[in-house]
Amino acid sequence: MAISMMEAYTIELLKAHPYTYEQVKQYLENNQAHILTNDYNMDFEPIVTLLKEDSNVLEQAFKGTYQVKFMTINGLKNLLRMRFEVTEDQYEVLEAGNGLTQINVSAETEQKIREMLSSNWKVERNGETITLFV
Repeated sequence: MAISMMEAYTIELLKAHPYTYEQVKQYLENNQAHILTNDYNMDFEPIVTLLKEDSNVLEQAFKGTYQVKFMTINGLKNLLRMRFEVTEDQYEVLEAGNGLTQINVSAETEQKIREMLSSNWKVERNGETITLFV
């Protein structure tokens, strides 16, 4: 299932709070998104729409099972930090500016990253590290 980058950011931010899917769903279904905005100054309408269209997609996204429809390099950096705690000092930007290299992650984390990336991204493993590029 594919979600927008903004939906992914919102979900990862809420998970870090930590809100559970059930709590978020209850707030959104009961028109209580204002409870969430007390903690974060952001628009929750994209995940309200996602919940209305297919609550299963939102639930799976909270479990970490999602693909971002269109991933930018900055979006990738942010989601690596938010979701996998991979910070800018843990990789290098490719000279062409089209990817990241020297990311030291486990095979399990690599698989989750692969699943998260939009189809235009490629992943290559070289020993202990991976490179992500378009």
